[in-house]
Amino acid sequence: MKPRTVRFTLLASLAAGAAALAQPAPDRPVQPNPALLQPAGPAKLPPPTTDIPRNGCVTAECHPGIKDHKYLHGPVLVNACDGCHKLTDPATHHYEPVRDRSELCLFCHVVETPPDSILHQPFQEGDCLSCHDPHGSRETALLRGQKYSDACANCHADVTGAHDTVHGPASAGACGACHEPHAAPRPFLLAAEGRDLCLRCHVTTGLEIDSMRDVHEPAKGDCRVCHDPHATDNPSLLSEEPTALCTGCHEDIAHTIDTASTKHAAVTTERSCLNCHAPHAADHGGLLKQDVNALCFECHNKKIARPDGSIIPDMKALIENGHSLHGAIAQDSCIACHEIHGGGHRRLLTNEYPSSIYYPFDENAYALCFSCHDRELALESRTDAVTSFRNGDENLHYVHVHRDQKGRTCSVCHDAHAADAGKHIRAFIPFGPSGWNLPIRYEQLPDGGRCGPGCHQQFEYSRTNPLTYPPIDEGKWQGGDLVPGVKAEEPGKKKPGR
Repeated sequence: MKPRTVRFTLLASLAAGAAALAQPAPDRPVQPNPALLQPAGPAKLPPPTTDIPRNGCVTAECHPGIKDHKYLHGPVLVNACDGCHKLTDPATHHYEPVRDRSELCLFCHVVETPPDSILHQPFQEGDCLSCHDPHGSRETALLRGQKYSDACANCHADVTGAHDTVHGPASAGACGACHEPHAAPRPFLLAAEGRDLCLRCHVTTGLEIDSMRDVHEPAKGDCRVCHDPHATDNPSLLSEEPTALCTGCHEDIAHTIDTASTKHAAVTTERSCLNCHAPHAADHGGLLKQDVNALCFECHNKKIARPDGSIIPDMKALIENGHSLHGAIAQDSCIACHEIHGGGHRRLLTNEYPSSIYYPFDENAYALCFSCHDRELALESRTDAVTSFRNGDENLHYVHVHRDQKGRTCSVCHDAHAADAGKHIRAFIPFGPSGWNLPIRYEQLPDGGRCGPGCHQQFEYSRTNPLTYPPIDEGKWQGGDLVPGVKAEEPGKKKPGR
């Protein structure tokens, strides 16, 4: 068949329009022809009634715009329209697909579908054109729309919404970064299994998980246990705010936090659990980001004012500059004495301990100390082995602590963290409402020691050559009324001892 020759001219229409303008009807004003006010362009031809050559389809007169794409379908690029279309009625210019629609694309495009694969519904139904433009697109896969997600949005609702934090691929509309378009052996057509999909991009997290000692259980499997893959209102795409997310699994910690009368600010402020714990993996027990002491020093490297007006000293400086460390600090860590999530004792202590420097003796009041130290220190008045703080066999711990009224608590002489003198004995202790630094003035001797604190005259003690102390005059004021809630002893007879 010879190629059809197309000829056209605008002369006839122009002449007709000119004649009409030249001779307007006498009973109405002259009206310009709207057609003549439009820019001249190619006239649209009627459909041909015979077959046409390959290069005759995509022209400005017949099918304009078909090739106006960045990427073109191969047949369109080479004008092979007959690769997909066949003329069935030249007289009406009627075309049909060369094959059944479900087979048309797959004749050239072979898509592997492993056994038991989950198929994308349009692909399963052979409806390739719901996602792909058969002629061209801005996308290499000939997807419809301006970006990948435009094709997905035709069926799938917006997964990003008006959230504060959006996953990078979702933000860029790159659904194909995580999902297979046709088939996959995994739910949601995911391109890889569980965390393996996430670690394709999050390489640093993968290295942490592979190299560190302790790995968070969810990080061993599916990141979606904690993270939303598309968008959330929480940092790091967490599906809930950190505390709620962590306590959803760690119910015992949730109970501790909720019932604690003394709250730990590290748990209740800023990033809460993530202030101390690594979310994926760590080289320290409990997924702590550092060893316990170093972690505590991130906050306790300065003085901290408490709501009751008391001051927590700069613990980092105190411990690092101390020459004599409390065994709990030297051998273990802060958690030997302190709760890290919250507790029912003052200053997050793990057990009962007197809150003042004077306290009527009660064995239960020293439960914290007795969890490590022999309770006979305060229960036996005479001993030759329990303590080296004795005058002969007189137990001087008992003398100071075991009193019904004005018992001196451990904190009078010992700093619970560190001090310059041996046995972490203090140089002074804040005393009274103004916080006067009451001196201890302790000096260690080869077989004993001596001290002349601000609370009594200087006394010396010896384990091998015990000294005799003058009796105490009970008629003099002994400071008993300094003990809150306890009356001073009535003046009476003199008795030996302090």
